[in-house]
Amino acid sequence: MEAESTNYTTVINREKRLGSGVVCYTAYVPVLGIATEADTAVKAKRAIEELVNFHLESLAEEGIEVPIESPSSLVTTFRAQIPVGAKISR
Repeated sequence: MEAESTNYTTVINREKRLGSGVVCYTAYVPVLGIATEADTAVKAKRAIEELVNFHLESLAEEGIEVPIESPSSLVTTFRAQIPVGAKISR
């Protein structure tokens, strides 16, 4: 039997590590509820791919259903007004 494959939406953000304030990149897969971080966006992408594969293997070994994104999911962004005087985190 041939293995199935699917795509997972991944969100990668530039952030600062708590405590040190050092820049890092977090990667998050919403449908699986898993996340990781690394020093660069490329490393974060690689790390989340490895984590997803590990997670899926673990689910399969435990007999737990593997979550698949809905084909009708919509990933989007929108522009919001930031209130005057609000502190902005960069």
